[in-house]
Amino acid sequence: MSLANNAFATRRSYIRGIRALMCHFQRLPEDCSVDEIKAFLVFQKEQLNFSSSTVNLRVCSLKHYFRHVVHRLDLVVKIPNPRIQKYDTEILTLEEIKLLRKVCRDMRQLLIVSLLYDTGIRVREIVRLRPSDFDKHIGAIAIRNSKGNKTRVVNYGNQLRDTLNKYCKARGGVPANTLLESYNEKDKPLTKRGVQHIVREIVKRSGLKKRISPHTFRHSFAVHYLNSGGSLFHLQHLLGHKDLTTTLHYLKHAQLPEGKRISLLDLLLES
Repeated sequence: MSLANNAFATRRSYIRGIRALMCHFQRLPEDCSVDEIKAFLVFQKEQLNFSSSTVNLRVCSLKHYFRHVVHRLDLVVKIPNPRIQKYDTEILTLEEIKLLRKVCRDMRQLLIVSLLYDTGIRVREIVRLRPSDFDKHIGAIAIRNSKGNKTRVVNYGNQLRDTLNKYCKARGGVPANTLLESYNEKDKPLTKRGVQHIVREIVKRSGLKKRISPHTFRHSFAVHYLNSGGSLFHLQHLLGHKDLTTTLHYLKHAQLPEGKRISLLDLLLES
């Protein structure tokens, strides 16, 4: 999986799934029957209260192992993937974005909300940001070693630049190594859970009843970007999507501006 350039999180989750089965039966996965494997998955779901998404990840890890490691395709086709409950994508309105910014209690909170909405970056990308990743001359941020170990560049605007300057001034200077420092440990980056906790507290103070997480800002960024006339292909790059079909998901939430009326025949004959 490392040679195939699979993400570290994927490798870790797959290894965890294989290890859980081996610890459960005290033998190799290929030495287990299909009925035993199904019983193990049912145990994880019903006794350990794992979500359908987590159980599905277990199934994917086992199928990858049987398909690519021990070449037991007979086991692959007999293990069903659980049906995963689908949730509607929450999209924040412009007024809700303004409200969330308004109830931020300090510059760190305001910077987090501004970064999430103005760039659409993932929460694990925001905690890795360093001051050196910002190019203030062209208003761009280098997102390094993102999902799939890729690096991309996203743009940011004047409002975020001003917030960033005020944040650094409030801290007493530009941070040395990491942009968002932990509240408890100096020079240590804020964790993903730290960002998630901050967003939950902001949402609680706002009184909004929507299911809002850091990823909600990413969804809202994508839809608002399209509504403002942004290119779908450029949005794919900004979000770091490998496949355009993932970006196309946002079209059903967007209200694209109406373009000018064009007569192809007129353009042909007038050229």
